[in-house]
Amino acid sequence: MGVAAHPCESCHPKEVAGYSHSSMSRSLRRPGKEQEGAFTAADARFTVRSDGKATWQRRDRAGEVSEYQVAYVIGSGSHAAGYLIQIGDHLFQSPICYYTNRRTYDLAPGYDRISDPDFTRPVGEECLLCHSGQLPEAISCQRCHGAAEAHLRRPVPGSIVNPAKLAPAARDSICEQCHLAGVTRIPNPGTHFADFHPGQRLEEVFTVYTRAGARAFKVISHAEQLALSACARKSQGKLWCGTCHNPHPQAAATSQTYNGRCQSCHQDKLPVSHPAAANCVSCHMTRRQAQDGGHTVFTDHRIARRPEPDQPGPPGEELVAWREPDPALQRRNLALAYLNAGVSGRSPAVMVRAYRMLTEVQRAAPDDIAVLKAIGRALLLGKEPLEALRAFDRVLQLAPDNAASEEDAGVACLESGQVEKAASHLERALQLDPLLLSAATALQEVYRKQGNREKAAAVATQVRRAMRQ
Repeated sequence: MGVAAHPCESCHPKEVAGYSHSSMSRSLRRPGKEQEGAFTAADARFTVRSDGKATWQRRDRAGEVSEYQVAYVIGSGSHAAGYLIQIGDHLFQSPICYYTNRRTYDLAPGYDRISDPDFTRPVGEECLLCHSGQLPEAISCQRCHGAAEAHLRRPVPGSIVNPAKLAPAARDSICEQCHLAGVTRIPNPGTHFADFHPGQRLEEVFTVYTRAGARAFKVISHAEQLALSACARKSQGKLWCGTCHNPHPQAAATSQTYNGRCQSCHQDKLPVSHPAAANCVSCHMTRRQAQDGGHTVFTDHRIARRPEPDQPGPPGEELVAWREPDPALQRRNLALAYLNAGVSGRSPAVMVRAYRMLTEVQRAAPDDIAVLKAIGRALLLGKEPLEALRAFDRVLQLAPDNAASEEDAGVACLESGQVEKAASHLERALQLDPLLLSAATALQEVYRKQGNREKAAAVATQVRRAMRQ
């Protein structure tokens, strides 16, 4: 890589070269000569072919064929590689995933729970943020060190973020932005996940909520796992991700790399049964299958004396903030978190709890769009579509020309029997976003209720054309 190819290399050649050994440097890339293969799942045949310049993936189910060129490969490949297709300015996740340990293709995580997996899962900001940078496309220096402009103009200490020198909460937030999913993440009013910048606490932009007392092993739960370990608890904030993981390694990490980290604290305390050459990680940070990890295994970061069973959490599904946001936002963000948890867990009791909290919050902040949307969503799920429509109409007044909000209003109209009004909202949603597939499905239902099968078929044709751009 030449000096002009990377603005940091002229002063930090070892760090830039070392970063190329890290998984983060391979988090997102354009496809090259990908492994070819095929498999059958959910009554469909999936195939992957590549000519070295482009890669195509195909789904064939009862003669119905979907085929797309891969736009991006997502994931370092250490465990697996996922694939994204691009249609216009939309990204969709492929149902195909390559599992490195098995050296084979299979359904991507989550697609095994879908009866008809296809290339129709939208990829949003939160999904993509942890894998992508700008130039290069993978995660780059700015993700951990912040914007480089001031440092490039005056390259002195303090003009750029050094994570190791931050206070623990801000330091850990840099890793947690991608390695702490929790049960749900709630953005503060007017913010987006991408607004987080190194040097901040996560809670200045969004709050992560976890389940109280839970010890569930998930793919993106490294921070939760580490916090449960005695090593972290007794270190008084000194043990953090950077203690064991060098983001600029001069060579790929090995078991001895991590053993050295363990022995820096434990060397004089090891019993006779633990020789210095023993592999600490293999026993105390076991590799096992995560709840949401598909067909692969991951390292459990709990650093346990002995493997411990998962604990889904006590009854009641109590949520707690990883760190609390500003006091003025605590009740609001927690209410939104409960609604998300209730919906994903299909728990009416949790949704009712969330709705009651949300109505209290809304009285103090009547124009909070996220709260209004959540209230509408709760009412719709509670079979109160007319009340839900009032909330969705208010959202459209506050933020018009939003396809998702038009869809919300359209679905509420449909469920309340206002079929003509439902059609109007859903047609507007598709005008704003022709690839809003859920709105297209709802509009087809509206037309069928009207007895207009030709219009329903026309929507299906319109979507197929849009998906084949």
